[in-house]
Amino acid sequence: MISVYKPQTLIELAIAESVLEANNIPYYVHNRGYGGLYPGIQLDLLNVRTIMVPPSAADAAREVLSHYLKDEPGLVTNRERSVWHVLRMLAEAACGAWIVPRVGSVKRETT
Repeated sequence: MISVYKPQTLIELAIAESVLEANNIPYYVHNRGYGGLYPGIQLDLLNVRTIMVPPSAADAAREVLSHYLKDEPGLVTNRERSVWHVLRMLAEAACGAWIVPRVGSVKRETT
C-alpha cells in the first residue's frame, strides 16, 4: 500500500473516500478511527489519518484526488496562530518525550 493523501479534516476525508469509491479505486484509511480519538500531537504512524492505495492504483488515485481536492476556500482549515496556540504547541513538544515511550527503556529493579 502506498500513501497518496493525508486529509486535514473529516470533510476532506469523506470527499476523498467518496471520490475513490466512485472511481472504483481500492483504498484503505490508516488510523481511520484512532486518528480522531484524542486531540494532541500528530505523529504520522500513530494518529494521522492517511489514505493508502495499492501500488497499481497510486497514479490514478493521485490524479482523481487532485481534481476534486484543490485548495478550495471551504475546505482549507483556518490555521490558528494565537499566543495560546503557540504556547500549547511548545508545551506539547516539551512533553513529547514523556508522551512517546522509548523502545528499550525499561528500568529493572535490582533487589
